[in-house]
Amino acid sequence: MFNNTLSKSILIMFLFDLITLVLSTVYWFNHFNLPFEFMDITVLLTTLTGIAVLFLKDNYKIREFNSTLKNSYLLFEGVVFSQIPATILLLTFNQDIKSFEFILFNLLTIYIILRIYRRCFHYYLFNIKRIKNVLIIGSNSNAKLIADEIIAKKALRMEVLGFVEYDEEDTIINDTNIPVFSKIYELDEIIKDKKIDIVIVAIKRRMEETFLTKMVNSIPNNIKIYKMPEFYEMVTGKYFIDRMSINWLFYDYMKNRSKIYDFCKRAYDIIAALIILIVTSPILLYIGIRVKLTDGGNAIYTQNRVGKDGKIFKAYKLRTMYANDYVPKAGQIGHTEPQDEDSRVIPFCKFVRKARFDEIPQMINILKGEMSIVGPRTEWEDLVKIYSKEIPYYSCRMWVKTGWTGWAQINQGHCVLADDVSEKLQYDLYYLKHKNLLWEIGILVKAVFLALGGRHG
Repeated sequence: MFNNTLSKSILIMFLFDLITLVLSTVYWFNHFNLPFEFMDITVLLTTLTGIAVLFLKDNYKIREFNSTLKNSYLLFEGVVFSQIPATILLLTFNQDIKSFEFILFNLLTIYIILRIYRRCFHYYLFNIKRIKNVLIIGSNSNAKLIADEIIAKKALRMEVLGFVEYDEEDTIINDTNIPVFSKIYELDEIIKDKKIDIVIVAIKRRMEETFLTKMVNSIPNNIKIYKMPEFYEMVTGKYFIDRMSINWLFYDYMKNRSKIYDFCKRAYDIIAALIILIVTSPILLYIGIRVKLTDGGNAIYTQNRVGKDGKIFKAYKLRTMYANDYVPKAGQIGHTEPQDEDSRVIPFCKFVRKARFDEIPQMINILKGEMSIVGPRTEWEDLVKIYSKEIPYYSCRMWVKTGWTGWAQINQGHCVLADDVSEKLQYDLYYLKHKNLLWEIGILVKAVFLALGGRHG
């Protein structure tokens, strides 16, 4: 949950939020003399819901933390959601004006305190907290990539103070004004002189024994050391893709296979799909009738999608367009016109598409075992043919069942351009490496929040 190897500040923020939610709820509950028998459950519901919603809204991702108006709104939205379970409980069993007053005062108190804390945290982060000095072993394109990520993510509070050249044949064009040290056997002096806190190894090929020994003798115990792909994952939430990392992914994936996980995942898929279908069935019926009345066509249609191991299946969708005769061509991946401006979309269906209601019939595919709730997005057969030719290692995402939502969708959203799809593949492979059921439940919950706000890709 926390990148505590990069920053302890987020753990402190989490604990502060937890204490604030508990103390504020207890104080205002007692202040308004609400029934004592409801206090424990009210505190528990408010605290657990509040922490869960704040987590889903990325409040505990330091790499993305900034004090912006948008983040202030998301914080307020999260605090509002934290009060919903307690509101339902109290209005069901204690329909009193004091219950309304408790909810209002508790909401405002929690928001104000958390907002003030975040302003203080932001000031500390960017004005007081000591910047950690980073040294990158290697001077190749991988080294340049991780340096660019560190420079771009200012909230990490890290500064790259140099590259150590290892292979003269793979030296980058240095446009960052970061010095390149060519004398690798003075590594201990560089670390001491630059007061290095973190060392990142970004060498592409196998290192020589003498250099490995030199690093062992030169890097003190108090300095953290990371492999470049490992550090890249930590700061981006994406998998670093090259020929060697795909081999490592294979071993990680094969090693973590489990019949227990597969059984629990299938049970989770069935339960979640049934709940989503039951809850949304009145909305789907209403949309289907309106679509049918618009032009007389079928409300539901099927489309060839590619699933696990490249198998083709018929995915169910609510029709939201007057016609769908678009066929992608090589070099023009996807329909490039923004969905809001696409003239093929039935006007009232624009929000239907944003909220992903048109893809809820895919719960039938999930119940049939052709898809999963969470996984790499299930793509159109014609697009997969193009992606597989133009994007290296694209077929690796088909090691698992494709999903109704996934890590890529909640982080990146909808995309069609080749570069964006390549980035989405990084998210998909990150999911392959780290997948676990608790995380997947969190992905689904966040996807629902985003869909209801029309922000799910």
